Order: sequence, then structure tokens, then C-alpha cells
Amino acid sequence: MKAAASIGPQRSEVFAAVALTLVVQTITSLLAACVPVIAPAIAADRRWSVTLLAFYPTILFATAFLVSFWVPRLLRWLGGMGLSVASLGISALGVGCLLSPHILVLGGAPLTSGVASASMNPASSQILRARTSAKNSALLISVKQTGVPLGGVLAGVITPILVVHWSWRIAVLQFALAGIGLAVVILPSVRWLDRSETAAPRAERKMPAPLKQLLMMPGMLPILLASFIFTAMQLCLRTFFTVHLVSNLGLSLVDAGLAFSVSQTAGMLGQVGWAAVSDRLLATRWVMALVGIFIAAAAILTAVMSAAWSFIAILLVAAVFGGSAAAFVPTVLGEVARRSSPNEVGALTSGVQPFLMAGALLGPLAFGAVTALFGFSLAFMVSAACTMVAVPLLALPPRYDVESAMRNLPRNRQ
Repeated sequence: MKAAASIGPQRSEVFAAVALTLVVQTITSLLAACVPVIAPAIAADRRWSVTLLAFYPTILFATAFLVSFWVPRLLRWLGGMGLSVASLGISALGVGCLLSPHILVLGGAPLTSGVASASMNPASSQILRARTSAKNSALLISVKQTGVPLGGVLAGVITPILVVHWSWRIAVLQFALAGIGLAVVILPSVRWLDRSETAAPRAERKMPAPLKQLLMMPGMLPILLASFIFTAMQLCLRTFFTVHLVSNLGLSLVDAGLAFSVSQTAGMLGQVGWAAVSDRLLATRWVMALVGIFIAAAAILTAVMSAAWSFIAILLVAAVFGGSAAAFVPTVLGEVARRSSPNEVGALTSGVQPFLMAGALLGPLAFGAVTALFGFSLAFMVSAACTMVAVPLLALPPRYDVESAMRNLPRNRQ
């Protein structure tokens, strides 16, 4: 009876795992988001062009895309919590690079944030998968994932206060020290939360590369392609929605900022809501199809907005946009977790990251190009059309289970 009672994680352990991954996700997101907020003050102080800021997301997501392919090896070396703590520590060091007067050293900020962005989802999935079931995997991952928008909100609130009351240098130093300090505080949790990984035997046979293994799963390719498109829309929302409201609709920066905050808050709620639907009501592909329809509808409404619209109507569109475009990631990660064993979920989650990071990198670039040529309205219409391409793909029935068939094959005796 005692042995049976010991099977599975305690509820307190599950709560601690979710709480720690949420905290790490929030602070790494804050450290990444604080850089664009501080950048204008740095540029003014050093008489640099603020247009250098345009390179920040490009370097960040390009780095994240490349690092994604190395994450399985990092997970084998460090474990899930070990990689989370390392990501937090290097993010803090990257923010500290802003104190250098040399532009090349400043590149450490987007580089380290890119490494953390590529690592956090696989690392946290590795931690949570061993402590979740198929009925709640997406929901618990969604709670952790709320740290992404939460960190952005905190960066937008805290950073200006620190810069105004002290200086940008003090703000950078405080962020860097806070990140390093938190990494040191939670370092003892590495041995505790990663014990199941270190205790588990290593698979002797050589497994397919994570991306290849994901593509072999029935119905996963349409989900991954949809993730690429939806991530592009998410970044377009973050990058251009406020600009569109100010430049085309004539809203004040305060009102546009409020609309953006509504979209981010809706994204946090949507992450939990869509994940719960995926866990208990609908298959992931149907949830993703619904998300795509909502994203496309919000993009079309954004395209046809005019100054005659009421502010309440604009806020509703922002909520729909944020609650769909910013809310699908935990659903995808939960699906990968359900199809993975606890020891391989981190590596398989790393196979999702190239699709997410490619969308984050290419989406705003394509949207900006269309906007420069034809304006915001057509750009949002084109985005809606691209989003709707994913919906019929998701509705296709999954093909036979290639992964299970391969696992049933006899092992290579050589």
C-alpha cells in the first residue's frame, strides 16, 4: 500500500513545479521585454540612433530558431530545471551587457534572450510532463505560459518607473542582479525537480531527431504549420496593432496602450481557456481550427476599423485578437506532452520551437513589407487570408500512426 501511495507526484510537488516554471518564465520574459523599453533612454544618452532597436527582435528570434536544434542536447546535459535556471541566469547577464559602451557587446542582450526563448518551453515541458496527466497537461502548461505576457506587462510598468526615478543604468543593474539573484535562490530546486530525469535509464537505441519524430506523428504537421502562421499573427499584433490604432484611427497613445493591454490580458485568459478545452472537450486540431477562425475574424475587423468606431468596439476586437493569437501555444505544447513519454517530452517540444520562432521572425517582416507597399488595412486582410489557409489543413483526418508502427519494429541489434 505504501508503494502504491508513493506512485506519482504529490499535489504539493505539482504546485511547486508549476509555480517555479511560471516564475522563471515570467522573469525571463520580463528581462527580454525590458530591453526595448530601456533602449530609447540608452540611445539618447549615448547619441545612438534608436533605429538600432529594429535589430533586437531579428537577432533574438534568429538565435532562438538556431538554438532550438541544440536544445535536446542541452536537456540531456542540464535537465529541465537546470536548463531553466541557466536560461534565467544568461538572460540576466545579457541585460547586463547593456551597460557596455560597445555596440557589439550590446548584442549579448538579444543573443541571450534568444537562447532563453528557445529553451524555456522544452525545459518547462520536461519538468511538468512527469507531474501531469493527459487530462490536465495543456492546462498546467498554459498556467506556466501566462508568464510570457505577464513578464511583458511587468516590463512595461516597472521599467519606466526605474528609469525616471533613478537612471537607465540603475534599471539595467537592478534587472540583471534580480535575475541572477533569483537564479541562485531557485538553484537548489534543480536536483529535486530533475531527479526523475537523472534516475530514468537512457534509451539505448538512437531516436529520430525531435523534429522528424514530430512530423511522423499523425496529424501533427498541420498543427505545426498552423503554429507557424499563428505565431506570425501574434507577433504582428504585438508589433503593429498599437501603431495602427494611433496612426490610422487617431487614437491617443494612452488609449492605444490600453487596447494593447486588453489584448495581452485576454491572451493570458485565452491560454488557460483554450488549453482547458483541448484537455477536456475537443481534440487539439479542432481547437486550433477554432483559434484560426477567431484570429482571421479579428484581423478582418482590425482591417476595416475606422475612426467612427466606438472605443468599446475596438477593445472587444483587441480582446478577441489577443485571446486567440496569443493563446494557442499551451494547446500545442500540451498535445506534444500527451504524445510523449516524460523522458522525451523536452526534446520533442524543442521540435516545435523552430516553427514558433520562424513565425515570430518572418511574420513581422512580411507584414511590414506589405504595410510599406499597400498600408495596414490590406496587410491585416492578407494576414487573415494566410491564417484561414491553416483551418482546412487542421480539419483533415490524421493519417495512420507512423510513430507507433516504428516503435513496434524490432530494435537494431548492431
